Amino acid sequence: MVHWTQEEKEEITHAWGSIDKIKLISSALGRMFKVYPWTFRYFKDRHGFTVQGHAAKVSGALDTAVSHLDDVKSHFKVLSSKHADELYVDAGSFHLLTDCIIIEMAWSKKDKFTPHIHATWDKFFKVVVDAISKQYI
Repeated sequence: MVHWTQEEKEEITHAWGSIDKIKLISSALGRMFKVYPWTFRYFKDRHGFTVQGHAAKVSGALDTAVSHLDDVKSHFKVLSSKHADELYVDAGSFHLLTDCIIIEMAWSKKDKFTPHIHATWDKFFKVVVDAISKQYI
């Protein structure tokens, strides 16, 4: 279990609640597909795939993680199984996406994205990646 300071919890819940999540995640997905083009191979054959549609799904999952900071793993168990056993998503892509989300957050916050805030979000996304990768064998 991860220990969150009150300051970390406040940063995550306040910032996450005040940003345009779909826009942020759409930009992060676009960045990931451009910088790491192999990550798009899964999506290119998905009928009806849109970046905004997938951003909404990712946003919903991250909403769950933010709401359950102390127990992300149990709340991601079904999602992890789906990605591992049904969708066959490369688990390495999760950290690439979360890194791109952090980059987009830093870009949007500019000087307000301090090293301390960066470390808080890095910690959060490490917990998320660990949780969604848990069911991979």
